[in-house]
Amino acid sequence: MQITPSPFLSNHIKHYLVLDIESDIQKNFRHFSNGHNGIVFTIKKTNFKVSSTNSILPNNYVFGQILKNQDFIIEGDLSIVIVLFQPFGLYRFTRIPSNQLRGKIVDASLIFDNEVFELNERLRSECTIDAIVENLNLFFLNRLNKNEDSLAPFLQNTVQHVLIKKGIVSVKQLSLYACTSERNLQRTFAVQIGISPKKFIQIVKLHSFLGLMSRKSSPDLLTGISLQAGFYDQAHLIREFKELTGLTPSAYKNTVPLAVNLITF
Repeated sequence: MQITPSPFLSNHIKHYLVLDIESDIQKNFRHFSNGHNGIVFTIKKTNFKVSSTNSILPNNYVFGQILKNQDFIIEGDLSIVIVLFQPFGLYRFTRIPSNQLRGKIVDASLIFDNEVFELNERLRSECTIDAIVENLNLFFLNRLNKNEDSLAPFLQNTVQHVLIKKGIVSVKQLSLYACTSERNLQRTFAVQIGISPKKFIQIVKLHSFLGLMSRKSSPDLLTGISLQAGFYDQAHLIREFKELTGLTPSAYKNTVPLAVNLITF
Protein backbone atom coordinates (compact mmCIF):
# COMPACT_ATOMS: atom_id res chain seq x y z
CA MET A 1 0.00 0.00 0.00
CA GLN A 2 1.40 3.39 -1.07
CA ILE A 3 0.62 6.36 1.16
CA THR A 4 1.27 10.08 0.69
CA PRO A 5 3.15 11.80 3.54
CA SER A 6 2.15 15.04 5.25
CA PRO A 7 2.01 17.98 2.78
CA PHE A 8 4.80 19.57 4.86
CA LEU A 9 7.02 16.60 3.98
CA SER A 10 6.08 16.02 0.35
CA ASN A 11 9.01 18.05 -0.99
CA HIS A 12 11.36 15.65 0.78
CA ILE A 13 9.49 12.32 0.99
CA LYS A 14 7.87 10.81 -2.11
CA HIS A 15 5.71 8.27 -0.31
CA TYR A 16 5.46 5.59 2.35
CA LEU A 17 5.07 1.99 1.21
CA VAL A 18 3.61 -0.68 3.52
CA LEU A 19 4.28 -4.25 2.36
CA ASP A 20 2.95 -7.48 3.89
CA ILE A 21 4.37 -10.66 2.39
CA GLU A 22 2.96 -13.97 3.55
CA SER A 23 4.77 -17.12 2.54
CA ASP A 24 5.86 -20.46 3.98
CA ILE A 25 8.58 -20.87 1.35
CA GLN A 26 11.76 -19.01 0.45
CA LYS A 27 11.25 -16.19 -2.04
CA ASN A 28 13.75 -14.16 -4.03
CA PHE A 29 13.28 -10.44 -4.55
CA ARG A 30 15.12 -7.91 -6.69
CA HIS A 31 15.30 -4.19 -5.99
CA PHE A 32 16.64 -1.85 -8.68
CA SER A 33 17.12 1.90 -8.85
CA ASN A 34 14.37 4.45 -9.37
CA GLY A 35 16.60 7.44 -8.56
CA HIS A 36 15.51 7.59 -4.91
CA ASN A 37 17.01 6.44 -1.63
CA GLY A 38 15.10 5.41 1.47
CA ILE A 39 14.78 3.80 4.86
CA VAL A 40 13.18 0.44 5.68
CA PHE A 41 11.51 -0.38 9.01
CA THR A 42 10.91 -4.07 9.63
CA ILE A 43 7.68 -4.71 11.53
CA LYS A 44 7.70 -8.51 11.34
CA LYS A 45 10.17 -10.95 9.86
CA THR A 46 11.66 -14.41 10.05
CA ASN A 47 14.72 -14.29 7.75
CA PHE A 48 15.38 -11.27 5.52
CA LYS A 49 18.80 -11.57 3.92
CA VAL A 50 21.05 -10.14 1.21
CA SER A 51 21.49 -12.84 -1.44
CA SER A 52 25.10 -12.03 -2.36
CA THR A 53 26.43 -12.30 1.20
CA ASN A 54 23.68 -14.34 2.91
CA SER A 55 23.82 -11.74 5.69
CA ILE A 56 20.71 -10.84 7.68
CA LEU A 57 19.56 -7.25 7.20
CA PRO A 58 19.23 -4.88 10.17
CA ASN A 59 15.69 -4.34 11.47
CA ASN A 60 15.92 -0.73 10.30
CA TYR A 61 18.22 0.21 7.45
CA VAL A 62 18.94 3.04 5.05
CA PHE A 63 19.64 2.29 1.40
CA GLY A 64 21.57 4.77 -0.70
CA GLN A 65 21.29 5.18 -4.45
CA ILE A 66 21.38 1.73 -6.02
CA LEU A 67 24.19 1.25 -8.52
CA LYS A 68 23.19 -2.25 -9.61
CA ASN A 69 20.18 -4.34 -8.72
CA GLN A 70 20.06 -5.75 -5.19
CA ASP A 71 18.76 -9.28 -4.57
CA PHE A 72 17.19 -10.39 -1.29
CA ILE A 73 15.96 -13.66 0.19
CA ILE A 74 12.85 -13.78 2.35
CA GLU A 75 11.95 -16.89 4.34
CA GLY A 76 8.51 -16.80 5.94
CA ASP A 77 6.26 -13.82 6.58
CA LEU A 78 7.54 -10.26 6.29
CA SER A 79 6.00 -6.87 7.06
CA ILE A 80 7.99 -3.73 6.27
CA VAL A 81 7.43 -0.01 5.95
CA ILE A 82 9.54 1.77 3.33
CA VAL A 83 10.05 5.53 3.43
CA LEU A 84 10.99 6.56 -0.10
CA PHE A 85 12.71 9.93 -0.07
CA GLN A 86 12.70 12.41 -2.92
CA PRO A 87 16.05 12.09 -4.77
CA PHE A 88 17.62 14.74 -2.50
CA GLY A 89 15.49 13.92 0.58
CA LEU A 90 18.00 11.82 2.51
CA TYR A 91 20.59 14.59 2.26
CA ARG A 92 18.02 17.13 3.45
CA PHE A 93 17.27 15.09 6.58
CA THR A 94 20.83 14.04 7.41
CA ARG A 95 23.25 16.39 5.61
CA ILE A 96 25.40 13.32 4.95
CA PRO A 97 26.86 13.51 1.43
CA SER A 98 24.74 11.06 -0.56
CA ASN A 99 27.68 9.78 -2.59
CA GLN A 100 29.04 8.32 0.67
CA LEU A 101 25.93 6.11 0.90
CA ARG A 102 25.77 5.19 -2.78
CA GLY A 103 25.32 1.44 -3.27
CA LYS A 104 25.27 0.81 0.49
CA ILE A 105 22.87 -0.62 3.06
CA VAL A 106 23.50 0.96 6.45
CA ASP A 107 21.96 0.33 9.87
CA ALA A 108 19.58 3.27 10.31
CA SER A 109 20.72 3.88 13.90
CA LEU A 110 24.14 4.94 12.57
CA ILE A 111 22.44 7.76 10.65
CA PHE A 112 19.31 8.62 12.65
CA ASP A 113 20.64 7.64 16.11
CA ASN A 114 18.66 5.53 18.57
CA GLU A 115 15.47 7.45 17.76
CA VAL A 116 14.82 4.89 15.01
CA PHE A 117 14.56 2.10 17.59
CA GLU A 118 11.87 4.03 19.45
CA LEU A 119 10.06 4.74 16.18
CA ASN A 120 10.24 1.08 15.17
CA GLU A 121 8.71 0.03 18.50
CA ARG A 122 5.86 2.48 17.99
CA LEU A 123 5.29 1.21 14.44
CA ARG A 124 5.21 -2.39 15.68
CA SER A 125 2.63 -1.56 18.33
CA GLU A 126 0.24 0.26 16.00
CA CYS A 127 -2.75 -1.57 14.56
CA THR A 128 -3.81 0.83 11.81
CA ILE A 129 -2.17 2.34 8.74
CA ASP A 130 -3.28 5.82 9.84
CA ALA A 131 -1.43 5.45 13.14
CA ILE A 132 1.72 4.22 11.37
CA VAL A 133 1.62 7.20 9.00
CA GLU A 134 1.07 9.63 11.89
CA ASN A 135 4.16 8.30 13.68
CA LEU A 136 6.26 8.56 10.52
CA ASN A 137 5.07 12.10 9.82
CA LEU A 138 5.87 13.24 13.38
CA PHE A 139 9.33 11.65 13.27
CA PHE A 140 10.35 13.25 9.97
CA LEU A 141 8.75 16.63 10.69
CA ASN A 142 10.83 16.75 13.86
CA ARG A 143 13.99 15.87 11.92
CA LEU A 144 13.14 18.46 9.27
CA ASN A 145 12.81 21.21 11.85
CA LYS A 146 16.16 20.30 13.43
CA ASN A 147 18.17 20.70 10.23
CA GLU A 148 18.66 23.83 8.16
CA ASP A 149 17.76 23.60 4.51
CA SER A 150 21.13 23.10 2.83
CA LEU A 151 19.93 22.08 -0.63
CA ALA A 152 21.32 23.89 -3.65
CA PRO A 153 18.69 26.48 -4.63
CA PHE A 154 18.33 25.10 -8.17
CA LEU A 155 18.16 21.40 -7.27
CA GLN A 156 14.45 20.77 -6.68
CA ASN A 157 13.35 22.53 -9.86
CA THR A 158 16.08 20.80 -11.84
CA VAL A 159 15.00 17.35 -10.64
CA GLN A 160 11.39 18.22 -11.43
CA HIS A 161 12.43 19.32 -14.92
CA VAL A 162 14.02 15.91 -15.59
CA LEU A 163 10.81 14.20 -14.43
CA ILE A 164 8.60 16.43 -16.59
CA LYS A 165 10.84 15.74 -19.60
CA LYS A 166 10.73 12.01 -18.72
CA GLY A 167 14.51 11.83 -19.00
CA ILE A 168 14.61 13.16 -22.55
CA VAL A 169 17.10 15.92 -21.79
CA SER A 170 20.90 16.19 -21.93
CA VAL A 171 23.23 17.19 -19.10
CA LYS A 172 24.16 20.32 -21.07
CA GLN A 173 20.49 21.29 -21.45
CA LEU A 174 19.96 20.62 -17.76
CA SER A 175 22.85 22.86 -16.70
CA LEU A 176 21.44 25.65 -18.88
CA TYR A 177 18.03 25.16 -17.28
CA ALA A 178 19.58 25.29 -13.80
CA CYS A 179 21.69 28.37 -14.73
CA THR A 180 24.83 26.70 -13.43
CA SER A 181 27.92 25.08 -14.91
CA GLU A 182 27.98 21.41 -15.83
CA ARG A 183 30.77 20.94 -13.29
CA ASN A 184 28.70 22.43 -10.47
CA LEU A 185 25.68 20.41 -11.57
CA GLN A 186 27.75 17.21 -11.44
CA ARG A 187 29.12 18.06 -8.00
CA THR A 188 25.70 19.00 -6.59
CA PHE A 189 24.03 15.83 -7.87
CA ALA A 190 26.84 13.67 -6.48
CA VAL A 191 26.69 15.19 -2.99
CA GLN A 192 22.97 15.87 -2.59
CA ILE A 193 21.42 13.06 -4.65
CA GLY A 194 24.21 10.48 -4.79
CA ILE A 195 24.51 9.90 -8.53
CA SER A 196 25.51 11.94 -11.57
CA PRO A 197 22.98 13.95 -13.60
CA LYS A 198 23.59 11.57 -16.51
CA LYS A 199 22.76 8.53 -14.38
CA PHE A 200 19.66 10.20 -12.93
CA ILE A 201 18.43 11.07 -16.43
CA GLN A 202 19.05 7.47 -17.54
CA ILE A 203 17.02 6.08 -14.62
CA VAL A 204 14.11 8.47 -15.19
CA LYS A 205 14.05 7.57 -18.89
CA LEU A 206 14.03 3.84 -18.07
CA HIS A 207 11.13 4.27 -15.67
CA SER A 208 9.26 6.26 -18.29
CA PHE A 209 9.69 3.26 -20.59
CA LEU A 210 8.44 0.92 -17.83
CA GLY A 211 5.32 3.06 -17.51
CA LEU A 212 4.69 2.85 -21.24
CA MET A 213 5.38 -0.89 -21.33
CA SER A 214 2.91 -1.55 -18.50
CA ARG A 215 0.15 -0.10 -20.68
CA LYS A 216 1.03 -2.21 -23.73
CA SER A 217 0.52 -5.94 -24.15
CA SER A 218 2.15 -6.83 -27.48
CA PRO A 219 5.94 -7.46 -27.53
CA ASP A 220 5.88 -6.33 -31.17
CA LEU A 221 5.41 -2.76 -29.91
CA LEU A 222 8.73 -2.78 -28.02
CA THR A 223 10.63 -0.86 -30.71
CA GLY A 224 7.94 1.81 -30.94
CA ILE A 225 7.80 2.21 -27.16
CA SER A 226 11.59 2.43 -26.90
CA LEU A 227 11.66 5.25 -29.47
CA GLN A 228 8.79 7.00 -27.70
CA ALA A 229 10.73 6.82 -24.42
CA GLY A 230 13.77 8.45 -26.02
CA PHE A 231 16.04 5.50 -26.85
CA TYR A 232 17.87 5.35 -30.17
CA ASP A 233 16.65 1.84 -30.96
CA GLN A 234 15.62 -1.42 -29.32
CA ALA A 235 19.23 -2.53 -28.80
CA HIS A 236 20.00 0.71 -26.93
CA LEU A 237 16.96 0.13 -24.72
CA ILE A 238 17.79 -3.50 -23.92
CA ARG A 239 21.40 -2.62 -23.05
CA GLU A 240 20.38 0.08 -20.57
CA PHE A 241 17.47 -1.99 -19.26
CA LYS A 242 19.77 -4.90 -18.41
CA GLU A 243 22.30 -2.54 -16.85
CA LEU A 244 19.65 -1.20 -14.47
CA THR A 245 17.56 -4.31 -13.73
CA GLY A 246 19.74 -7.29 -14.67
CA LEU A 247 16.87 -8.49 -16.88
CA THR A 248 15.60 -8.04 -20.42
CA PRO A 249 12.25 -6.25 -20.85
CA SER A 250 10.53 -9.54 -21.72
CA ALA A 251 11.97 -11.26 -18.64
CA TYR A 252 10.84 -8.34 -16.49
CA LYS A 253 7.28 -8.72 -17.78
CA ASN A 254 7.27 -12.30 -16.46
CA THR A 255 8.11 -11.25 -12.88
CA VAL A 256 5.64 -10.45 -10.10
CA PRO A 257 6.05 -6.80 -9.03
CA LEU A 258 5.44 -5.55 -5.48
CA ALA A 259 6.41 -2.14 -6.83
CA VAL A 260 7.77 -1.07 -10.23
CA ASN A 261 11.35 -1.56 -9.02
CA LEU A 262 10.74 -4.36 -6.48
CA ILE A 263 9.99 -7.74 -8.04
CA THR A 264 9.84 -11.42 -7.21
CA PHE A 265 11.56 -13.79 -9.58
